[in-house]
Amino acid sequence: MKIIQPGAPQPTSEPNRFKVDLSSLSGRGEWDIDVFSSGLNLVVVHTKLNHPIQIQKTVVAPIVGLGFCLAGEFGASFMPSKPGLKIRTGQSGLFTFPQDVEITEHLPADHMLRIYLMLEGDLLSSFTQGDEDYFSPVIKSLKKKRSSRVVHDTTALMRAVLYQILHCPYCGKARHLYLESKAMELLSHKLAQLHPSFNCPGNELTRSDYDRIIHAAEVLVDNLDNPPNTKELARSVGLSGSKLNRCFRSVYGASPFEYLRNHRLQTAMQLLQSGEINVTEAALSVGYANLSYFSKAFKTMFGAPPGEFLHNSTPK
Repeated sequence: MKIIQPGAPQPTSEPNRFKVDLSSLSGRGEWDIDVFSSGLNLVVVHTKLNHPIQIQKTVVAPIVGLGFCLAGEFGASFMPSKPGLKIRTGQSGLFTFPQDVEITEHLPADHMLRIYLMLEGDLLSSFTQGDEDYFSPVIKSLKKKRSSRVVHDTTALMRAVLYQILHCPYCGKARHLYLESKAMELLSHKLAQLHPSFNCPGNELTRSDYDRIIHAAEVLVDNLDNPPNTKELARSVGLSGSKLNRCFRSVYGASPFEYLRNHRLQTAMQLLQSGEINVTEAALSVGYANLSYFSKAFKTMFGAPPGEFLHNSTPK
């Protein structure tokens, strides 16, 4: 099995955003890294390999990491710590390293999508100040210089935030602020999972409701050019129209219509930036038959007309 050591993250054209290119692998892959002023680092790892490989890297401690596997399965071993860790689709792991550690990731020949949230141990202590009893297993492991690893199922709330991270509707500074807020939200959901009593009583939906709302969002995304109306969408996921709207806003912070509009416009922006289609084609592909209405909505969200994004993406 091939063993590689990835190169140092390279800065991009956007401040505080970096990439690690893994194109030298047998397949495709990259790490997208966002560094926030709060001390959180958000890492999106997307690979599709033809052959299994091992990636070796050194982590400078003390550090706390949260890993979420959205597709595929991977394992990791740690030196000098033991034992290793294995996470599959639908699971999330929390790990602490109070001392420097060498990590070897075992990546199979498969499509894999993961999101990591990294923070220094002292930062976690500051976030939980006054509520140390809730998170005592994590805090104590750091104070005692002892590594810890724990794997849970990814909750519906976490899946909603992960989806929002992958489909951020903004760019530039707005994107940076949006992703930092989502990283904080993801951290809060994971900490609450460690100690369920941290949740406020009477202020949460049922697991079934969460799953129905996520399914409703998937239905909208899969039918951008011909989406169901609110009544049809509610019926398809087994909710009333009023409950669909209320729960959808609770999970995504937007109504189904707002969520659909934002996703349509974001998808159109990505198509324009690819330089492969024109403005009219982008509008039609995401379900806008009225080009004037599309241009107005696009400019309202991104602060510039769609043609400007097309111009900036076209090689000169």
